[in-house]
Amino acid sequence: MKKNRTVLITGATSDIGSEIISLYANAGWNIIGHYCSSSGKINKVKDLIRRAGVSGCFLKADFTLESQLLKFIQKAKEFQINALINNAGSYVTKKHFSVLTIRDIREAFMVNTFAPMLLSSQLFEQMKKNKFGRIVNISSIAAKYGGSAHSMHYGCSKLALEGATKTLAREGAGYGILVNTIRPGVIDTDFHKKFPKNMRKRLLLIPLKKMGKPKDVAEMVFYLGSEKNKYITNETVAISGGE
Repeated sequence: MKKNRTVLITGATSDIGSEIISLYANAGWNIIGHYCSSSGKINKVKDLIRRAGVSGCFLKADFTLESQLLKFIQKAKEFQINALINNAGSYVTKKHFSVLTIRDIREAFMVNTFAPMLLSSQLFEQMKKNKFGRIVNISSIAAKYGGSAHSMHYGCSKLALEGATKTLAREGAGYGILVNTIRPGVIDTDFHKKFPKNMRKRLLLIPLKKMGKPKDVAEMVFYLGSEKNKYITNETVAISGGE
């Protein structure tokens, strides 16, 4: 890879993930992208990287599986990573809390909490040696309100992720490592097609009365997760239309 800075983005082929990649690549950053199953979208993202003239590679892992997560972390440590965007996230399943199983809860926490915590912890030591690092954790408005009765496991796992931000930010402050949380609201992505809801009713709860765009989230991620950010750490930034 070129001697540009390098960013690792999990959930890289998602709508928000691809927008984040576009901003980093166009700014000259080399890209390492994680994906789980959306291999069909990789060519589109690779085209973004190729047009930007930077280096890029993709690593596949299912974060619900401990063995794959640990192998992914070991592989990631082979790179010199300057910024980490913990973007991968999933309901895993949409169930009323009364019928959630231990497996349902564990898998949600594996993707939304355990994976970013372990990955951040390992790459933190690398950033510490370099006296520079940026970590951005992508949470959810569900962490603020607790989610619905059908997304308790999701909301709780994202709230736990926000707790990790606070610890890492305090520890990183003396080493040039800035750590922040982005808390998206209702964003116009495929996520809502996979887990449908009454969107007309949901939008009425938003002061701006509309969904956000993936680029709205990506632009804040890039600002907080690059050299542009020099003095913001341990913050939670909501991109939620006023909710």
